[in-house]
Amino acid sequence: MKENKKTEKQLMAELSRLRRQVVKLGKQVAVCRKTEESLRQSREHYQKIFNNVKDGIFIETVRGKILDVNEAGCRMLGYYKEELLSMDVGTLVPPQVAANLPETIQEETLREGVYIETINIRKDGTHLPVEVSNTLVEIRGEKRVIAILHDITDRVGIRNKLLTAYKELESRVRRRTRELDRTNKQLQSEISERKRVEEELREEHRLFIGGPTVVFKWKAEAGWPVEYVSPNVENQFGYRQEDFISGGFLYESIVHPDDLPRVAEEVKKYSETGEVFFEQNYRIAHARGHYCWVNDHTVVTRAPDGKIIHYHGYVFDITKRKHDEEELKKYREHLEELVEKRTAELQGMIDAMARRVVRMADLDILAERLKEQIRSAGLVPLENKEEKPRSP
Repeated sequence: MKENKKTEKQLMAELSRLRRQVVKLGKQVAVCRKTEESLRQSREHYQKIFNNVKDGIFIETVRGKILDVNEAGCRMLGYYKEELLSMDVGTLVPPQVAANLPETIQEETLREGVYIETINIRKDGTHLPVEVSNTLVEIRGEKRVIAILHDITDRVGIRNKLLTAYKELESRVRRRTRELDRTNKQLQSEISERKRVEEELREEHRLFIGGPTVVFKWKAEAGWPVEYVSPNVENQFGYRQEDFISGGFLYESIVHPDDLPRVAEEVKKYSETGEVFFEQNYRIAHARGHYCWVNDHTVVTRAPDGKIIHYHGYVFDITKRKHDEEELKKYREHLEELVEKRTAELQGMIDAMARRVVRMADLDILAERLKEQIRSAGLVPLENKEEKPRSP
């Protein structure tokens, strides 16, 4: 009986141990189920992510065999998933790209990851420009390639437009550069010509200012105040520039009093009639006290509204010419007196000669009568002595 009771105890202990193991196994099963559920959820989660990514995701062998592909990859290329799983990457790219594919996705490169821009061929034969990111990973001890395809159609379109625009811009830049080069050469030529002309003008100005013509710029105001006068005014008329420009005296103050009314009236007349240029001769006082005859060529400067703002005068000393004209006038008058006197004398001589001619004509008549009488007397005049005497 004791042995049977002991056996019963042992059975009870074994049963208790088995119960504990069952509880333990139940907990382990619960954990496994929980883990399995978590893995299932994770797999669904990652599968959802895998299929909802906008870029195409391909899982391939290192030789290019397609093992898995997401829905975006199918949509991008126009294949069903089952079709793609029966294909390899080389059939999805142009032949020239497929020929270089082994080098592109070689293992050493894939370890670091590489981005390539290439062309995929859709099921309908059209080309899809993509950017591919290839990465080498280990899945269950096998080397696998994860290729992510990003559609760059818009980017390529924009790039092509940019390239076209760039080429057009480059062409326009070249044309513009040629035009600018021609313009620059023309401009350089014009600059050289302008410099030459400016140098000639400066030389002419230097010679002009150093010559006998004095340049005045008068304000269109009473008395003709001087705003500018050329430096040669001192050599020509004895005044310094400062004498006029400083407002020391007005220009009308040096015009001869006998000429001033006429000059002022002429300036007024020419100004009112709209003349842009007029010429005058008058006398101005030299700084040394004597008067000089001048020839004044005046140019009128008007504002846009027609109002006169300045007179530009080019004043030239003609005193010597005036003196020469006076001497010539006196000489002409003297000559005219001599001509009149000589004309009177000649007229007298002509009259005397006319009277003498009359007398000579009378003598000829008288001589002819004498000759007639001699011939009547049977004599021969001396000038006709060879003639025979007439019969009585």
